[in-house]
Amino acid sequence: MTVALRAETTDRALPGPANEGAPALSAPSRRTMLLDDVWAASARVESLQWEMDGAEDTLLRAMRSAAEAGAQLPDLAIASGLGFADIERLLA
Repeated sequence: MTVALRAETTDRALPGPANEGAPALSAPSRRTMLLDDVWAASARVESLQWEMDGAEDTLLRAMRSAAEAGAQLPDLAIASGLGFADIERLLA
């Protein structure tokens, strides 16, 4: 499975003296806060990967059942949104 990560910018500023009177944070505190964001994002990616794996397994079982019931490659391609080569690889 391939995971694509994308960087996004936000208008959030780090807390500091110039940010609406917020107390100044030490560099280690700022790093810890930013690393907390990394941990949370990483956990979300892992959760989505588990969900995606389950969905792909469900799709594969459904495609195999349909093929066993007589569905042809073009029908499977239309229903699944996959190309012929991908379907043949999955059903092999």
